[in-house]
Amino acid sequence: MLYNFRFDREQAAEVLRRVREDHVVAQGWGGGPDRPLPITRENFVPECRDYYKLASTRVPSNLLWMRTFRDGDLLVTPHLPEQGRVSIHVVDGDFPKCYAFRGGDGLHLNHGIRVRDSVGLDGSISIYNVHLASWYGRLSWLRLPVLRIPQYEPEFHVVLAKSRAGEALGQSGLEDYLVKLKSEILASLMAHLDKIDPSRSAISFEALCERLLKENGYQVVAQNQFDGKGADVDRRCVRERTDLTPFEAGQVLLFVQIKKHVGETDHVAVDQLIKAMETEAAAEGCVMSLATRFSAEAQRLAQENGIVLMNGETICSLVLQHMSGMPTQSVLRSQS
Repeated sequence: MLYNFRFDREQAAEVLRRVREDHVVAQGWGGGPDRPLPITRENFVPECRDYYKLASTRVPSNLLWMRTFRDGDLLVTPHLPEQGRVSIHVVDGDFPKCYAFRGGDGLHLNHGIRVRDSVGLDGSISIYNVHLASWYGRLSWLRLPVLRIPQYEPEFHVVLAKSRAGEALGQSGLEDYLVKLKSEILASLMAHLDKIDPSRSAISFEALCERLLKENGYQVVAQNQFDGKGADVDRRCVRERTDLTPFEAGQVLLFVQIKKHVGETDHVAVDQLIKAMETEAAAEGCVMSLATRFSAEAQRLAQENGIVLMNGETICSLVLQHMSGMPTQSVLRSQS
């Protein structure tokens, strides 16, 4: 579980020292030097409220989340080691093993959570890094000392891995955010396309690829042509050369193989096009696959025979371009 773990910013230097030297992340509201208030105490909530003269039990009740800490949980401490930076700490042991109460603490930092590892204490992780944009956008609303934030676990695990690999995660710009956003949108779109039918209905991957071909000036003149000897063409397409320039005449002939694959597409689709192109020398070839990559053999054969390999990311980029050009009426109609 991932937790946002705030601390007394006026005691940041001492909180940082304890993390570095004692491997303990300190938390306030523990009764200070004269009134021990460990969270293991049965009446901790009302006693903490009364001692600190709080208007409600909101903060003391929130502190009880520390009782739920388990070995390996992550604590995110914004503005530690310094303003604008963030560090991440790995809880050492299930509660109460991870809990270290410090009696007689004049700074009131009596509560402590043992951690076995910390990253970002060198100031290498900016709260303005692109990977943390969603979390930082909500940080001002995460006011209580201890809050579960499981919705941000994927982002923080990425940051944790990059930091452990020695990568500095400094402040990012808008361009970095837009690039990351595009990547996430494409991944989401690919996941949606993976769920539709490959070819047997109006809402299918083949129908979508055909729409993209038409969007780019091609006419589909035949479908599913195969000779029983290895040649196989899912879409036979033509485009008038004058669509691009008035100085050329005739047609461009394109053979397309469409594969709704996941992960990797091998050389078979390329082989099918090569055999089909052997009978029509003027034809060009293209393999459209939802897979993220093509095998080394597929890439070699495609390069030797002038065949275009189009993976899922490229196809999804074309889908986004197509959607952005759809009439507003069509978009509204689809939402009604």
